[in-house]
Amino acid sequence: MNGISPMSSVDQGGHDLDDSNPVGPPMIDDLIQRAKTLLSELELLYERLRTLRRESHVELAHFRSTIQSELSMLQRLSDKPDDDATKHVARSSNLPFLETIWSTAKASKDVVSLQKRIYTAPGVKSASQGMRYVDTKGEIVEQRGTKRGAVAIDAITDLGTTWSKVSHVTNQRLLFDLAKQGWNSGGSDYDDDEETNAQQTDDDDFDVPLLKTAKTLTSAARCFRVRTKTPTVHLILPRIQYGELAEVDNILDACRATGAVLFLSDQQKASPPIATALHNMAPDPLYSFSDTLNIDCTVLLALVSEFSHAKVHKQPWFHTALQRQVEIEDNENLLPSLLYPAMSSRKLICTHEAAKRMREIVSSIGTQSEKARTAIMMGDDASKSRSDLLDEMQEWSAYQVPRDWQLPILSVDQNEGDCQRHLPPQAKGISEALTPINASVFLYGWATGRTTVTSNRTIVHQINNALEAFDDLDDEAVWPKIWLCPTARSLVGKEKRGPKRAAAPVVAVAAADGGDGEKGVTTRKGWPLPDPLRREQHRRNGLDVLARRKGLSEVEDRKPNGDRHDDVLVVVDTSLQ
Repeated sequence: MNGISPMSSVDQGGHDLDDSNPVGPPMIDDLIQRAKTLLSELELLYERLRTLRRESHVELAHFRSTIQSELSMLQRLSDKPDDDATKHVARSSNLPFLETIWSTAKASKDVVSLQKRIYTAPGVKSASQGMRYVDTKGEIVEQRGTKRGAVAIDAITDLGTTWSKVSHVTNQRLLFDLAKQGWNSGGSDYDDDEETNAQQTDDDDFDVPLLKTAKTLTSAARCFRVRTKTPTVHLILPRIQYGELAEVDNILDACRATGAVLFLSDQQKASPPIATALHNMAPDPLYSFSDTLNIDCTVLLALVSEFSHAKVHKQPWFHTALQRQVEIEDNENLLPSLLYPAMSSRKLICTHEAAKRMREIVSSIGTQSEKARTAIMMGDDASKSRSDLLDEMQEWSAYQVPRDWQLPILSVDQNEGDCQRHLPPQAKGISEALTPINASVFLYGWATGRTTVTSNRTIVHQINNALEAFDDLDDEAVWPKIWLCPTARSLVGKEKRGPKRAAAPVVAVAAADGGDGEKGVTTRKGWPLPDPLRREQHRRNGLDVLARRKGLSEVEDRKPNGDRHDDVLVVVDTSLQ
């Protein structure tokens, strides 16, 4: 093989350890300063994620720990004598490799994780959020010595659709790997030996490490889907040049044949300043909102809840979810920190069904202040201007009500303008599994292309999981625009009059799990049903008793949507007749 010279060694990032660069205290000091800069920029990303309440969605801990370990090593090294051993250790620093990972992340969008290990074996939960495992029937290529098909990915970006692997391997190092593996380099006779080379390329025993990495990563990527798409593998090779050596070009071509996208020395993306990069690495979802927002019932309730507008103290009759909401509101004020910025000056609408359900809940268990806020927010008095409504809402809130809040929230038909004819075919099966209220809300937003604002985590996951079952969907054309508010607020409710019973059930409408309020949340260790709901429960139980006494399967319920509590006896008499 022509042009092959033995190499000493390389580190885990693919660095050559016999570079001729002089090493001394000035270089070590420079490495220390660069490591500190890297850590400080990473901390800025952490702060950005905390501001967006997404710190739990992006995995950076391992990358930060690696940088901290490298910095500690360099600081210890700076105290040692300037001898050959010190120079060798400094020359082999892994910091340039870590800097390349960080530069790759800074030039990317929607960072999901850095230095992530993913297992391709079924049942091993290691995938990042938004990634779904699919069965490839044993097609995964596993490197020898790895456990359960684990692959190490340096940067997962673009919401999981891009997997980047960094290597500082050089052209000369690749030639050395070829000689070590006994590859037929090809050279001028490459075309004549194409069949032999192809056979060797398909045989892992003949693969050089770079090609093995490309095969392993692309095979692992085929085991996962992100919004029905297979992740794309990027190989970042800043010290490799194409067109210099035929042997190296053959390896690079083989890597591309696996499906990997290569970024060589002349194709490296220039990383932007950290202030600019942060907005790409962790974009604010509010910037992608539609001009008109579709408000779900859960958020309508949060917008009038006592928890959101006033200082609520824990009460003995609060169940666990309500007590937790008091604690959360003390730490993060939902309206000024999340919902007001999300709504901003955008037009606000909701479906008739969402508005009706919200009013029913407020009427049943809402406090007087929650009822007053509902009347203001929904514009019950049509004679009042937006300025009047904002002034009145301010009287009922402990927080500053923004003057650009577009009150009232307008109620619209879920098929306004025959909009649902624009729904994609995939929506039909999904809609059949939704309750009428949820169907009205989410299908309306889906059909109109408007952002639906909700805290109903269960339904959002249900829709996403149903869409993930399809193959290769157009993300922009098919996926509905939904913003899941990271926290929810219930109505405070009312304490039951009279003695408490330990086993009494509990209803917490639109509680912290983000339910739509249709079924409520019950617990054996909570507060009793509020009076109106308790009476309604007794009414329905009474109808069941009457049916059994008459030997009927059921007694006609003249008011299936419920009654005012003072109408219960009338309904019972009607049923008996």
